Amino acid sequence: MSTRQDGRARARVRPDLFLPRHAGDAVRLVAAAAILLLSAELVDRNRIHVLEIDAFRLVNDLPGALYPLVWLVMQLGNVAVVPVLAGVAALTRRYRLAVNLAVAGFGCWALAKLVKELAQRGRPAQYLPDVNLHGPPAHGLGYISGHAAVAVALASVASPYLGWRARRVAWGLAAAVCLSRLYVGVHLPLDVIGGAAVGWAAGAAVHLLLGAPGGRPSAARVRRALLGSGLEPVEVEALGLPDASRSARFGATTASGARLFVKYVPRERRDWDLVYRAWRRLAKRGAADPGRFGSPSQQVEREAYMALLAGAAGVRVPRVVLARPTGNRAGLLVMEWVPGRSLAELPPEEVDDELLAELWRQVGLLHAHRIAHHDLGRWSVVVDERHQPWLVDFDASEAMAADPVLAVDVAELLVSVARVVGAERALAGARAGLGPDAARSALEQAQLTAVTALTRDDLRADPGLWDDLRRRATAGRPPLDGSGPAAPAPAPSAPTRDERA
Repeated sequence: MSTRQDGRARARVRPDLFLPRHAGDAVRLVAAAAILLLSAELVDRNRIHVLEIDAFRLVNDLPGALYPLVWLVMQLGNVAVVPVLAGVAALTRRYRLAVNLAVAGFGCWALAKLVKELAQRGRPAQYLPDVNLHGPPAHGLGYISGHAAVAVALASVASPYLGWRARRVAWGLAAAVCLSRLYVGVHLPLDVIGGAAVGWAAGAAVHLLLGAPGGRPSAARVRRALLGSGLEPVEVEALGLPDASRSARFGATTASGARLFVKYVPRERRDWDLVYRAWRRLAKRGAADPGRFGSPSQQVEREAYMALLAGAAGVRVPRVVLARPTGNRAGLLVMEWVPGRSLAELPPEEVDDELLAELWRQVGLLHAHRIAHHDLGRWSVVVDERHQPWLVDFDASEAMAADPVLAVDVAELLVSVARVVGAERALAGARAGLGPDAARSALEQAQLTAVTALTRDDLRADPGLWDDLRRRATAGRPPLDGSGPAAPAPAPSAPTRDERA
């Protein structure tokens, strides 16, 4: 099944020189800078606040018997470990990771030296009596902790290259390095917080400059998940880039010759980052996109449920084979394969009026049962070998949707189809499939702030399209507020090819 792109035929492989940038890295960079500035503002060269003293004592007073283990962990923040880890990455042929580790590790160490000179804050023993010094005493300035900066930078840079469990281990070790500096008595809590902020910022900056993996699972991993689910795939291949933000798409062929569409939602996708998700919620004033922020298993279960609900309403959707959690807390959705191409891939001459009318009839069935798609564009329509449209990608769908939400679906599909066949034909198809006034009502209700990013891209590419659609939809027709002559009765739905047969 082809959704946004059929990778077997048209996948564009990103050159190895480039890796995707993620908006979450910009969010992390800003958040890290804010934490650094806040901690610097709280630092006082002449005295230590009571709260900071209490936090320091809580860790520094731990038993001295822990020192051998703490010392071992603490070396992960030593700048000397940077070339070691970079060398290990290079020996395992992960050259990009090796470069990123070196750039982030040495970069944040140099930045830590600069911040130390600017802050001029001493070590804990200069301010507090009875500091427990485990190991040799440290010299120089305290704010910020270079060990904390290096450890957090290495963990931040390595995270996109690691699996979900390995990430937890990496960040756990970085946190242990930060606490170790309090335990040995050479740094105060604000020193460690400032250092961690510098390391976090360095990691985010490296990802913004050089890119980072997006968490795409391998075909072998998906094949293991299918085998563990009782299916017998003999071949699994990726459908190409770009993927959706939270999932990867694969095609599978079973031993019986059946062709399956597989959507795999791993925990490693960068949209799972807690800070990025929090920023998305704030940007949307606390409202999360439906289906976007559940766990992977919840996401695939929701999409399967919505597809089944749409199918029960008579909408032409792929059959759901299974939806379940798999290893490493990923989600697996398997559906039947629909032979064909997405509407986005069809040349304009193949998008005839009959196809458009039938597409809008499917949308009418969907909306008659109050189901909003929330991502209804030409990329979410598959046209099969009989030239029949199928609706796919229900991962953001919503049941019991209100009229304004359904109106956004109609407006988005109008914009998307008009980019292929023009505004007049897009509106004609909507009138044939939905009735004479549905398109006009949707365009009057829909808000541009509610449309998806792909629709906004279409409108940026054709700035006059929205106004053109609204003008054509209202031309020569009475207002919908009840004034003027009554609107004509809805036109009957266009018959499908199967019905005529």
